Amino acid sequence: MIALCHWEPNGVFLKPLIALAEKGAPYTSHWFDPTAFEQFAPGFPANTESALQLEREGPLLVVGGEVLSSTSFQLEYLNEVVTGPDLFPASAHDRYRVRAWVQYLGLGLGPVVSALGCARFLRPVLAARESAALRAQLAAIEPLERRNAWLAVLDGAVDEAAWQQRLAVPVARLEKALTGADWLAGPAYSLADIDAYALVAPLRTLAPAVVNAVTTPHLAGWLARIDERPAVRAALALSRSGQPEAAWVPGTEPSRWG
Repeated sequence: MIALCHWEPNGVFLKPLIALAEKGAPYTSHWFDPTAFEQFAPGFPANTESALQLEREGPLLVVGGEVLSSTSFQLEYLNEVVTGPDLFPASAHDRYRVRAWVQYLGLGLGPVVSALGCARFLRPVLAARESAALRAQLAAIEPLERRNAWLAVLDGAVDEAAWQQRLAVPVARLEKALTGADWLAGPAYSLADIDAYALVAPLRTLAPAVVNAVTTPHLAGWLARIDERPAVRAALALSRSGQPEAAWVPGTEPSRWG
C-alpha cells in the first residue's frame, strides 16, 4: 500500500495528490503540519534524501518501508507502478519535454512561488509565534540552508518585489509554449502539466498582475482546463483549512551547491 505524507493541497504538496487522483489509486493519507515542525518529530518517515531534498518540507511517499522524496520523482514513480491512465507520453521526445519542463520550472519558478507564498502567508504565522522557543526550534533545523530559509521568512528578509521580477521569464516561456497548444509536452495531458500546474496556479493569488486572462491568455486557458479536471477538484477538496492557497513553507531551494 502506498502512504502519502502531505499537507494542504497547494504547491509541491498538490502534485502527488493530483497524480494519485488521476490514477484512481488507493493510498493511505498521513496529514502533517510543516508549520508546526511535525516533519521533524520522532517516527516521521525520513531518509538521507528526504533530509536533503530541494523541496525541503515537501510531501513524502512511503512504499514498502522505502521513503521517496522530490515530487518530480514521485510523479514518475506513481505513473509507472500504479494502474490507471498513462500520464507519461509515448513519444521519446515528448518524454524528454516532460523532464525538461519539470527541471526548468522546478529551478526557475519553484523558488519564486515559494518565496512569494511564504512572504505573504507564512511570515504572519511565524511572526505571531515569535519567541525564544521558536528561535530554538529553527536553530536546530539541518542543513544550514534549510534553517536559513525559515529564518529569512521569520525575519522578513524575503524581498517580494525582487522575487516578483523573476516571474517574467518563466511565465513568458510558458505562455509561448501554450500558444497553439493545449498541453505542455505533446498532444495529451501529462505529468508535465500536473507538475507545472501546482507551481503556476498559485500565481493567480500571489501575482495576479502577471498571470491573468489578459496578459497571459494561453496560460490562463491552460489553467482553466486543468481546474476542471475531476482529479484536480478531488485533490483540492482534501483541504482541511478551506484555504489551501495560504499554505506555504520554505522551498523549492534554487541551489544548494552552485
